[in-house]
Amino acid sequence: MKRIPSLVLSATFVSLMASTAMASDYPTQAITVIVPYGAGGGGDTVARIVSDKLSDELGVTINVVNRPGAGGEIGISEMAAADADGYTLGVFGYPDNFVIESTREVDFNSDEDLVFLAQFDNMPMGIFAKPNAAYTNLDELQAYASENPGALIIGESGALGLLSALALADNLDVTLTDVRYGGGGDLLNALLGEHIDLASTSSMSHDPIVDAGGAPIAFAASERMEMFSDVPTLRELGHDQVMEVGRVIVAPAGVPDEVLERLTDALDAISTDEEMIATFANASLPYAYLGHEAVNEKIEASNAAFGAVIEAHADKF
Repeated sequence: MKRIPSLVLSATFVSLMASTAMASDYPTQAITVIVPYGAGGGGDTVARIVSDKLSDELGVTINVVNRPGAGGEIGISEMAAADADGYTLGVFGYPDNFVIESTREVDFNSDEDLVFLAQFDNMPMGIFAKPNAAYTNLDELQAYASENPGALIIGESGALGLLSALALADNLDVTLTDVRYGGGGDLLNALLGEHIDLASTSSMSHDPIVDAGGAPIAFAASERMEMFSDVPTLRELGHDQVMEVGRVIVAPAGVPDEVLERLTDALDAISTDEEMIATFANASLPYAYLGHEAVNEKIEASNAAFGAVIEAHADKF
């Protein structure tokens, strides 16, 4: 058997010990949080709120950097390829990662390349009617769409909006004509200008739509939202459609156990901070914390639901 020089063994041992010591001392330097969207949006807002509190808890500076492009693909790819030392983290809206990797060729695999640490908010998709619509609830919408196949135009501005629109048509057994818009602002203008009949968009759009005379039909939420308690969920109306954007914080797969524990403990610790929760409310972001185990359970179940819709409508992506 070939003998390995003792000098090599010593160097390996020293390197291993140094790595372990560094992990147990974590963190000792600034942390970078990558956001795969532009500044000012919901994902960026969540990242900055959480980073401020996490910085205080960990005792180091946390820098938020924006890496927008390709619907989130550029930034998420950068997160997945980062060194797994705990000094590069990421915040994005799940299920952006799942939809991206299920519908195109990408450089990352979430199951293999990312560790989901926590979720901080939960924003369901909603179905909204234009001002002066002939339908203001789900039964009326279903009846109108059944009598006028394909006549109702539903707009959306992203992958999850499209998924929600497709699932709605399937659940109601009706034909809707979908139109893609470049952004939420364009979608809102089209609905309020009555150029489209329905909008599949997040609950954040509730107030501007209602203020302009539009009507919320239902939210694809697991339960009624406290801030919009008069809007029913599709589930309570008999359709098990739950499609929610949850802003998650992730690390590259392979972070040392000591680092993972330090991060998840710190996130759990700040999760009950009243000032942070109030900041979410002031930003109209529905606060809904899930720790490490809970967020992974949610993602596993949600992946199956989203995957079924994508498979049934592969030609739409």
